[in-house]
Amino acid sequence: MGDVADMMIDGTLCEGCGVVLDGEAPGHPRCCRHCSNQHGPFIAPGKVKCPECGKHVKANGLKDHKRDRHTLRT
Repeated sequence: MGDVADMMIDGTLCEGCGVVLDGEAPGHPRCCRHCSNQHGPFIAPGKVKCPECGKHVKANGLKDHKRDRHTLRT
């Protein structure tokens, strides 16, 4: 990859807009205050947040997730 992409992946640059972030790079992608306030936490495309547990699952698998993880079994 290119230098900019590598810096976004290691947390030196904001993964949303590319601005330089303060502090040491933690080794994982981060967002600046502006991007995190504007977009909230990053959710991979095609995924939705389960309303019961907050886990991000594929949109077409939410029904199965809820059935498998959140129904009482006897």
